[in-house]
Amino acid sequence: MGFASSLIILSVLGLFSHYFYRRFGIAKGKLAWIFYFTLFVNLGFLILDILIYMGIFNFLFPIFNNLPWVFIENGRDFMWNSFQLIGINWSISYNSATLNPIAILLFISYPIWFMFFKDFSRKIFGGNEKRPYTKGISFLFTLPKKTKNETDFTKKPELGD
Repeated sequence: MGFASSLIILSVLGLFSHYFYRRFGIAKGKLAWIFYFTLFVNLGFLILDILIYMGIFNFLFPIFNNLPWVFIENGRDFMWNSFQLIGINWSISYNSATLNPIAILLFISYPIWFMFFKDFSRKIFGGNEKRPYTKGISFLFTLPKKTKNETDFTKKPELGD
């Protein structure tokens, strides 16, 4: 993935998390869907990127190096020089030992980036459907729901007693 590309993908997934929640979670009756989505995305990216950084997936890079514009030496090179697969190489010297604390800080910041954009997503797409004040900005642009009988908006008072 690379640090830059992972942060971009985490931010996009966080931004659309409540849209996915409204589409697949609440609509299907799965209210804990947002928790599982958050946990799966954050742990998935952390585990995958840490394993790449440690060099567990170094056997894949000779396959990627068959592309004419790609030359990836190891996992640290892949993580620090993001977007090498699309031809952008930033030529960061990844052999320096001073980059390890920065890598740890970047790994720690993965959930923070996701949660920041997840909170922004809640403001746009809304949270719990049952509370009208948590419906989000996107509901300003939706049509109101029609009643079963469009003419009966209010109950007519009964005369009597």
